[in-house]
Order: sequence, then C-alpha cells, then structure tokens
Amino acid sequence: MKYILSSILALAMGVTASVAQIPGMMSMPSAQPLEGTSLGANETIAYDGIALGNRVKLRGYVDFIYNYKDDATGDDAKFTTAGDVDFLVDFSPVTGEVHLAYASGASQPITLEQAFGRYSFNQDFNLSFGRQLTNLGFDADESPGLYAVTPAYYGLGSATRYDYVDGLRANFNNGQFGLSFGIHDDYFGPADHFNDNIAIDLAASVMIVPGLEARLGYAHQDMDSDDISRFNTWIAYNPGDLTLALEFDVFNIQDDDLWDIMFLANYQFVDWFGATFRYSHEDFDNGTDHEADRFTLALLFTLTDNLFLNFEFSHTELDSDDKDEVYLEGLLTF
Repeated sequence: MKYILSSILALAMGVTASVAQIPGMMSMPSAQPLEGTSLGANETIAYDGIALGNRVKLRGYVDFIYNYKDDATGDDAKFTTAGDVDFLVDFSPVTGEVHLAYASGASQPITLEQAFGRYSFNQDFNLSFGRQLTNLGFDADESPGLYAVTPAYYGLGSATRYDYVDGLRANFNNGQFGLSFGIHDDYFGPADHFNDNIAIDLAASVMIVPGLEARLGYAHQDMDSDDISRFNTWIAYNPGDLTLALEFDVFNIQDDDLWDIMFLANYQFVDWFGATFRYSHEDFDNGTDHEADRFTLALLFTLTDNLFLNFEFSHTELDSDDKDEVYLEGLLTF
C-alpha cells in the first residue's frame, strides 16, 4: 500500500511540474462568484456544446478511473470507464434534453439517464416533464461537476441521493430565488405505481449575496409498507477561487433512520491546479447503530480546457474496520 501511494504521489508531482512547463497551454479560467441560483432555471439554452445545427447541441464526457482499495477483506485494484452523451434541443419556448450514459461493469452498460421536455411560459417560470434528475443534494450527478473524483458519502443504508425519476415538475427561477415542485411515480425505490405510491419533491434556493447560496429540500414517497422521506439542506460560499460547502441530510427509510453531514473546502490555486478537502459523517440506525467517517483529499489538474487529471485519497473509518482508497482519474469533456 505504501509503495503504491508513493508511486502515485510521485506521478502526481511529476504531472504538476510538467503542466507548469507547457508553453501556451490552454487552461480553464479561474472560478468566478456565482451570480444566481440554478435551481428551477432553464439551463438547456445556456449550456455550451457542439452545434449539430441551429436547434441541437451535443455535449458529454469520457471518464477513466483507476481505483485501489485496502480494507479488512484485503486489497483490490481495478479500472472503470464511464461516459455520457447529451443532446440539447432548443425550439424556444419549448426545449428538451436526452442523456445517454455508459458505465463499464454494469448489468446494463448503456442507459437512458434523462429524457425530458420543457415549456417556458416566461423567463422565470417553466414546466418540465419526463425523466429528470432529482433536485436534492449538493453533489453533482456526473463527474465534470464534482469537486473530487468520488461523491461525498460512503453509502451506509444505500439511500438514494442522486437519481433520475419520471414525472412532472413546476419550476421558478428569477436569479436570486429558485423553486421547484415535482410529482413522480417513483423516487426512492421500485414502487413505480403513481396511483398508489405517489412521490413528491420540493426544493427552494436563495442567492443571499453573489456567491453565497442556501438551499432547502424535501422528498417523500408512499410505499406499500412504511413510507420513505428525505430532508436536505446545504449552504455554499463561492466568492471566486474558494468554495466552501456544508450539507445536512435526514432520511427516514421505512423502519430505519439515517442522518449525515458533509463539509467541503476547494481552492483553485492557479488556472491549472486546484485541491479539495472533504469530510463526511453518516449515522445509520436499523436497530443497530452504524457510523462512517470519511476523509478525502483530491488534487485536480487542468491540462487543457477539456482534459483533466485528478488524484484522490480517501480514508473511511467504519465500526468494524478502516478503508483506504486511491483514485486516479482522466476526464475528457466535450
């Protein structure tokens, strides 16, 4: 384990030195303060992408990860590959998106992540319908939006945090305030019967000042047995190169309870290098209390506007044992 960590750290240091010496290298611009909340906004027309005509844009990514873990069961290493292709359609006031995803090793390697349409009544209010991403949670659902290689939580209780659901959603966004209310046939599990197992989610967001956003959300699903619900809140501060975030969750999973908390700090030191420190705690009670504390350090390198090399070390303290994980990621966006 020590040899592998030393080798990967040496590789990361070598990449750092090499990137610093590349003349004329393209790089992402430094982060700018967020001017408004994205909750409820029609982002389809604002996304960058490859134009396939006057009305259609294409975007996506390819994500390649080396993962090494060492825990009580032994050590293991593997490669994984994931990808995403999105088609964005603009017939304003009607817009829509179709997202196709690939994940190596999955039972269904190619899946339809999202497929939804939207009608904008004006610049502030729109109605979206189809398969859409859930609104609750600070982490992005895809690799290009994450502040580390992995999401924040270890996964006690296997609670659904970020998923895609079928339904209808009313959205409001005027820049400072965002509001979204959705009705779905399934949110947390395989109920999938709208008449008996209705699911709802409600989220509200406010940009207190430019760069300081607070969000509050709730989701509930009727089940044949006990219901499932989630309360989520987070606050994030992004004045420029610095990003700070604090998140809190409470799940009621039928007869089980789960709560968690996450703190994240990210700083963009220069155009081509940033770093993230993250801590998360989970407490899962299913008759017996289980806890997990996860510490993460991620080093993030921008090689060009579209190519990124990321390194992460995570240490998780569990009830019975500890787990160390190393990730090395190559991420290409388009």
